Amino acid sequence: MNRHTAAGAPPVPDTTDVLIVGAGPTGLMLGCELRARGIECTVVDAAPGIDRRTRAVMVHAASLEALEALGLRRETERRGLRQQRISFHVHHGAVHTVEFAGLDTPYPYYVNVPQPEVEEVLAEALAERGGRLVRGVRYDSHHEDPAVDSLRVELSGPAGELTVRARYLVGADGASSTVRERLGVGFPGVTYPMSYLLAEGEPLRRPDPDASSMYIGPGGAVSLLPLPGGVVRVAGPVSADSLDRGAAVSDAAFRSAVDQLGFGSVLRLRSVGRPAHYQVHERLAERFRSGRVVLAGDAAHLNSPAGGQAMNTGFADAAALAWRLARLVRGQGDDGLLGDYARERRRAAADVARATGVLDLLQAMRDAVSDDSRRAVQESLDGCPEVWSQLYTTYAAPDGGSTAPLPRRETYRLDVGARLPGHLPAPDRFTLLHHPGIPPRSRQRPPHLPDGTLHGVLTTRQAAWLPAGAAALLIRPDRHVAAVVPAQEQPAQGPEVQPAAHRIREVLA
Repeated sequence: MNRHTAAGAPPVPDTTDVLIVGAGPTGLMLGCELRARGIECTVVDAAPGIDRRTRAVMVHAASLEALEALGLRRETERRGLRQQRISFHVHHGAVHTVEFAGLDTPYPYYVNVPQPEVEEVLAEALAERGGRLVRGVRYDSHHEDPAVDSLRVELSGPAGELTVRARYLVGADGASSTVRERLGVGFPGVTYPMSYLLAEGEPLRRPDPDASSMYIGPGGAVSLLPLPGGVVRVAGPVSADSLDRGAAVSDAAFRSAVDQLGFGSVLRLRSVGRPAHYQVHERLAERFRSGRVVLAGDAAHLNSPAGGQAMNTGFADAAALAWRLARLVRGQGDDGLLGDYARERRRAAADVARATGVLDLLQAMRDAVSDDSRRAVQESLDGCPEVWSQLYTTYAAPDGGSTAPLPRRETYRLDVGARLPGHLPAPDRFTLLHHPGIPPRSRQRPPHLPDGTLHGVLTTRQAAWLPAGAAALLIRPDRHVAAVVPAQEQPAQGPEVQPAAHRIREVLA
């Protein structure tokens, strides 16, 4: 066992199955997902504690489903505030609304909860479930050792240099990822020509407690997000030239920037608390995986804050990675599992970037002064709950295009790669879900099912999304369709229905 890193801190082990660098939301969620599967893991972070600065705040429905599976949703919600809609208030008087109530989930809403609170919930759960979280330890480098199927990872902390043997290494160490840098992976993209300015405090005028809002003026837009305790967060872009990078933001500067939008007291705070500003980036790592090392969260992708996607996309990375790492640690899969993770999640991150590029939509709202143009704007917004909730994420086939189509419920199909919204009996295992119209005695068990596969029945709503001729779906632990099983009496013809045995073998190979 390596020496203690600091007084009272847990020791860094000499060996671990999975070493996660970064104790942000993604790294902690991955640690909890791995412990739910009984996999030994260690999370290290250079910081001495949770970063309490103002950062991400929205937890969407797909993340709530994942938290529920871990038994953490109630505590997360207790620290937050449920939200039913997002309202867009335009300077010329129009109001457009995005409603989340119709989503296909037990949690048809999102929760405004500050990121430090989410991290605290996850960190406590990780410790309670036998995971190691070691703070004050910095990742320096790693070397792959094919002779022993492991990595030698060099770390350093208050006690000096440490070496850990790990089967797999995950870089979840944020936008300035050292793991990504050591891999030599490029992080191309753009930096927006503005800073993002934000602060929290008690509002002069009480907002709708069930809705987050965006106020759109001729030259800018600012969001107002209700938080627990009667406070709100006011945030929005300002010219990059108006504030020095890293400089403190005064109360007066914040009020001036908000007042320029022309909404008066609606956006004013009685006192400005924790003002801050940061640059907005849109970046995508050139690859998400190199050998036994994978990237996740902000280390792999950055996008604009529109729709509150960053923390949720990292949670989806954790869900996609945890079951694969668990199978690899148990010797139940091969190299292709991580290759599929890298392919699927990189494309999903590209889709998120498309979904959060709202500058054109905001300009359309400013220009929409006629009834017809306002209806067109509302129609564009009607698909946002599906996209922003991440309930309907669909991975393109390996030979498909660069991105999957953004989801719309009226055309949604549970083909291979599609995510199944709603409840799963045991999200840590494969599940074979049958069409509800097939009697139990007629349900056939396809060959080549993974060990421990559970059986269940699709809901009526889920069955409506089945491809033509499908009798059942094999659902992966991350809720995505692994295989579409055709009815026994109907041959699998065309691309609509995947031959079950072949596809299952391919998924598990």
